Amino acid sequence: MRYARLPSGLACYPRVVLTDRPALETVQEPAEIHARVDRVVLDESLIRRYAQTCGFDPGHGVPVTFPHVLAMPLHLKIFASAAFALKPMGLIHLSNVIEMPGALHPGKSFQLDVSARNYRHLDAGLAFDMDSQLSNHEGVVWRETCVFMSRWPESMQRATGRPPRPPKAPKDAEVLCEINADLRKTWDYARVSKDFNPIHLNDRAARFFGLRGAISHGMWSLARSLAERPLLAPLGARLETQFLTPVQLPARVNVKQWMAEGETKRAMCDVRTGRVHMYAYWTQRPVGVSDPPNNEKAPV
Repeated sequence: MRYARLPSGLACYPRVVLTDRPALETVQEPAEIHARVDRVVLDESLIRRYAQTCGFDPGHGVPVTFPHVLAMPLHLKIFASAAFALKPMGLIHLSNVIEMPGALHPGKSFQLDVSARNYRHLDAGLAFDMDSQLSNHEGVVWRETCVFMSRWPESMQRATGRPPRPPKAPKDAEVLCEINADLRKTWDYARVSKDFNPIHLNDRAARFFGLRGAISHGMWSLARSLAERPLLAPLGARLETQFLTPVQLPARVNVKQWMAEGETKRAMCDVRTGRVHMYAYWTQRPVGVSDPPNNEKAPV
């Protein structure tokens, strides 16, 4: 699929929700699906709105998580495609990796490529990568891999006992801030990100899809955690994130920070129980992976 400009993600939702999909256990070799937009402009007003919604300082450049919202319409185009074999509304966002080997500047245009690929079987379900990247004449300047999973039916899940409880942040972790997560914030994020998945916006819709109620967007949790006292990415680094449990709305959460194995970790935690909803940290890329020109530290 190739587009001259970004398509409307919102128009995809009827097909995302209503398109019939085969039973997961019958899916043999899901097709790789690719989508491209030849020209995407980093709109300064949208960057500012995104920064304000997620708690970033609007004057500190392009947040490292911002290009995810540019890729969302292509994610939705892929999910709406009849060739996409999994039920989009049942997908679980397991993890995320972001690299920013180049520089992002408001007003500049880039090519955007998105691919659903690398399907593999896990104990709990069928997982795949949603790869997105922005590039220009100098090469790739930003890339992301979202790992999603569709759960097996209960009859197919391996008997591995009760799932482990989400970890807690260390007792000496520094509390950077406390936040009220509620439906108003999820609607604000939906408007700026174009992610109108109903499980984030309405309790009844979320219960229809098997949840106890509406949950916050995982990428809002990541962005809001990074926005507090923003760190600069080490040269040649990548941002790795693990999503453990959804933030059930309404909730009182905090952002904590600690050091582990020489790395600074950021987490969004439940204020009452201390359990970690998600955590993120910078890591070095494997030796031998080179950067294209104009490498800069990435504002987060």
